[in-house]
Amino acid sequence: MEAEGSANPNGFWDLDEALPPASRRARRAVAVAGVWGLSALPVLFGWQRCPVAALLHRPCPGCGMTRALELLRAGHFDASLRMHPLALPVLVAGVLVAAATVWSTYAAGSPVRVHRTPFGRAALGLAAAVYGALVVLWILRAAGHFGGPVPV
Repeated sequence: MEAEGSANPNGFWDLDEALPPASRRARRAVAVAGVWGLSALPVLFGWQRCPVAALLHRPCPGCGMTRALELLRAGHFDASLRMHPLALPVLVAGVLVAAATVWSTYAAGSPVRVHRTPFGRAALGLAAAVYGALVVLWILRAAGHFGGPVPV
C-alpha cells in the first residue's frame, strides 16, 4: 500500500489499485460530486441546447425532457407527462447513478468501480431499464403513438 502523500500514476482510474486510505477516498468522492454538480449547471440554467435538434431538426429520444421537468417543477403534471412521460424516471435514474458513483468512489476508491457496489449495480440496472424504455418510447412516438414526436 502506498503512503498517503505519494502519487500513483494510475490511481483514480486503476481498477487494480489497492484500496486507498479513507481520507483520499473522501477527497476523490468530493471531486466526483463536484464534477456531477458542474455538469448539471447547463441544464439547471437553461444553457444547454440539444445538438440533435440543432443540427438535424429532428427529435431525439430525450427531446422534451427539460421542458417536461420544468413543467413538473411548476406543478403541471399532466402537461409534463404529455411532453415526456419518462422525464421523472430519467431524472431519478440519473440522480441515482450520480449518487452511486460518488458512493463507489468513497467505498471502492474510484467512480469506475461503480459496478462493484450493490448500490451501483442497482443504479446502473435502473438506468439501463429507463434508457431502454426511452428508446422504445421514441420509436413509438416516431410511429405516431403517444401524441407523435415532440416538437423540436
